[in-house]
Parts: sequence; C-alpha cells; structure tokens
Amino acid sequence: MSKRPGKNKENLQETKDNFLKVAREEFSKYGYSEASTSRIVQKSGMARGSLYYHFGDKNGLFKAVYKQIMHESYEIIAQKMDKHDNNWDALKTAISEFLDLCMHPTYRKIILMESQSAMTYKERYEVHAETLMGKMKSLIPSLIKDGYFSGHTIETVSILIFGMLAEAGRTLDGAENISELRQIYSKGFESTLKAMEPNKTPA
Repeated sequence: MSKRPGKNKENLQETKDNFLKVAREEFSKYGYSEASTSRIVQKSGMARGSLYYHFGDKNGLFKAVYKQIMHESYEIIAQKMDKHDNNWDALKTAISEFLDLCMHPTYRKIILMESQSAMTYKERYEVHAETLMGKMKSLIPSLIKDGYFSGHTIETVSILIFGMLAEAGRTLDGAENISELRQIYSKGFESTLKAMEPNKTPA
C-alpha cells in the first residue's frame, strides 16, 4: 500500500502551487523583465526564502510557469487529437486548437512573447518536445508514408508547421481585430494543408 503524502509534503506543494498561480498573473501583466519577485512574495503571502527554495530565482520561477502552462495546454489539445481515428484529422485539430490558445492574452504573453528573452531556444524546445510539438511531430512519419507532405522530410514539415504557428500566434498579440485575424490564419492553414494532401488520380 502506497503511503499518503505527509503533511509537510502537502504544505510544500501548496506553497509551490501558490507561487505559480501568483507568478502567472505577474508575468502576464508585467512581462518578464518588469515582473517583481517582491510583488509575487507579497501577494502570495509566503516567505521570500520559500520562493528561492522552490524555484531558485525569478528566471527559475518563469520557467516553471512556462512549463506548467505548456503541459496544461497539451493535455487539453491531446484529448481532442485522440478522438480522431486518423492522424491527418488529429494534426488539423492540433493546429486549430493551438490557434485558439493563442487567442488568450496570458498564453500569448508568457508562451510566445516573454519566453523569447527569458529562456534559450534549447530550453523552450525541450518543453515543446515533451508536450504538443512532440505529439504533433509523432504523427508526421506515418503521414509522409501515406503520401502527405510529398517532397518533405519530417524536419522540414516540423519547421513549416511549428514555425508558422508560433509566428501567427505572436502577430495576434498586436492585432486590432484578433478574431478576424484568427479566421484569416485558419483559412491560410487550411489551404496550406490542402496542398499537402496526397494527389488523387481520378477513377
């Protein structure tokens, strides 16, 4: 029989979760450079030493928030992808759901904008690889085998899709009409993917 977590362990997790909640609001409102650990500590009601214990510093805290959001969004999208019987529909669903996520200011601010200065490309890539990007990329080999993405490799398809998605999400941040631009991007991705379907010879 497994042991229940001890009270101290539960308290540590509650403290960590509290910091993550407050920090998410702080980074979303002020960005990375202007975010204040003093404000975070004050709003959390916790000791500054607890923040250092769990996260090391502001950068460590940001990375923890980033990873938390990425895993949360991955769980949401993965469930919808898994409802499909074929990889092509699952991939199209992932793209659409990602664009929907980009409609949320907190997601755009932390994941697409502020992470550029707070984290290295390698650090961001490692989180992407274990979440949505990894799942989407796992679909590509079988799709290429079935005739999709003719002339492309797994890597070129990955760059094509993930690069376009990330840039589309970032440009939504400064859009005057975000809903309209979201629809434009959706149609653009539909056209791009349509061109990547296998050529079907008329019967």
